[in-house]
Amino acid sequence: MELLLAAGYIFILRLIDQSLGTLRTLYVNKGKPFFGAILGFIESGIWIIAISQVIKDLNDPYLAVGYALGFAAGTIVGSYIESSIAIGDVVIRIFSPKDSDSKKLAKELRSNGYGVTVINGEGMEGEVTISWCVTPRKKVKDVLKIVTTISPDAYITTESTNPTKLTANRK
Repeated sequence: MELLLAAGYIFILRLIDQSLGTLRTLYVNKGKPFFGAILGFIESGIWIIAISQVIKDLNDPYLAVGYALGFAAGTIVGSYIESSIAIGDVVIRIFSPKDSDSKKLAKELRSNGYGVTVINGEGMEGEVTISWCVTPRKKVKDVLKIVTTISPDAYITTESTNPTKLTANRK
């Protein structure tokens, strides 16, 4: 019984440390290295405690399994936390036929507070309108709902973005 508690303890430590590692990477990649460093400090401290528990008895497979399962579970938990925090911005590109409701779409997005840049282009089947909208990741679902309501046949792509210059009204 004591062995299973030790494996569970290692699992929980590893789950926490791996989740923090996922978040640390996110914050560093989003230009917040100081916060990433704080998370890294905590993460490495927890890792030292977890690995020292495994090393105490290398012949025990339960401890190794607890360690490995904690790593795997921490990766999943960290990903869920990261998607719920949704830090950063996304570029949404909306490709629609030229004769569609692209003007109505741009007007509706703008009336809901989203900036839109409309570009005319040529696709495989003729002229298209490409609407670019940069929005916080937390608001992507709202934008997609507007797009699919007005232009259900539009082809939509998204991509993470990291602004290199802030505008006057976006700080």
